[in-house]
Amino acid sequence: MELQIIHIILGKANPNRMNGVNKVVNSLAENQAILGKNVTVWGITKNPVHDYPNRSYNTQLFKDTGKFSIDPNLKTEIEGLKDLNVIFHFHGGFIPQFNPIAKLLVKNNLNYVFTPHGAFNTIALERGKWKKKAYILLLESFLVKNAKHIHLIGESEVTGTTKVFGTVPYQLIPNGQEVTAATASNDSKIGNNTPVFGFVGRLDTHTKGLDTLLEGFANFIHKHNANSELQLVGDGPDRANLEKLAQKLHIGNHMKFLGAKYGNEKDQLVKQLDFLCLVSRNEGLPGVVLEAASEGIPAIVSKETNLANYITKNRAGFVTEQNTVAGVTAALENAFTAIQTQESQELGKNARKMIETHFDWSTIAQRHINTYETA
Repeated sequence: MELQIIHIILGKANPNRMNGVNKVVNSLAENQAILGKNVTVWGITKNPVHDYPNRSYNTQLFKDTGKFSIDPNLKTEIEGLKDLNVIFHFHGGFIPQFNPIAKLLVKNNLNYVFTPHGAFNTIALERGKWKKKAYILLLESFLVKNAKHIHLIGESEVTGTTKVFGTVPYQLIPNGQEVTAATASNDSKIGNNTPVFGFVGRLDTHTKGLDTLLEGFANFIHKHNANSELQLVGDGPDRANLEKLAQKLHIGNHMKFLGAKYGNEKDQLVKQLDFLCLVSRNEGLPGVVLEAASEGIPAIVSKETNLANYITKNRAGFVTEQNTVAGVTAALENAFTAIQTQESQELGKNARKMIETHFDWSTIAQRHINTYETA
């Protein structure tokens, strides 16, 4: 009997939303469908209207009826799948709507796997520590303990998961990234007198390390009198404070706050960067670095992104030795030198090769299928 794969997500797996989990689930489902598998996404949403781009897999939307209840239609669907060859795949940690669904799956002897998407890394678990401890005890532990395996996307999640849940079966598989046939070229940047560094994402100062990035950039600018620019693409609760910080650090004329951008507009901004900068204090596996790398843009990353080993081994950018202001300043200096010597061109080519070698979505989709078939 053919294996049926059902992904369960809070949302609609709409790739045009800023939510990274939605983008990942869409790409995973698309590639599994391309590989000939029977794939469906079950979306739990307050607005069960099919308002997303065309896709090659099936989608069923269910009404979000509250944190601890199930849409009766979803319950009926699950009960109708009893004794069939089906695997469910939950996406997202600390989502209370998943608990009653998991219990219903167990009741009907249906197998599932679970991807927390970075929610179990060590630093993420420290935020709201006591509330999370209670939540884990009451709800999340059931989801973890009854899963055939936990799918983790970064090394920091392995440490956090083991610390909280003990020894549980897990698979360490990174997220993927599409590589378009049309490659980006950095050749047009040769001779550019204004190197451009950029950040793309939610303007959350603490999580994304934006205070460290701005202070490190200020040190770099003032130390070298460098004619460089830092662009922040995105919006969030901390934008006003970051704009004030830029003025306080006397780098306002070296910065651009461009707001949230989507689709082709965002892609074009990324392609104009010399280096993408992501020095987060906490990440799962940031898709924005992979997206930039697929376009031939090297990166400056912190170890907390779970991408440091990839960047180092593939010579696809620079890693901060310490996630501090001094560490960011040093990485920016290395990047600036690489731009001046045109080494950044080679780093960009390496970044694209890194995606092709380690993050090909088709390969990763097949790796997941292999784990489903042995679950």
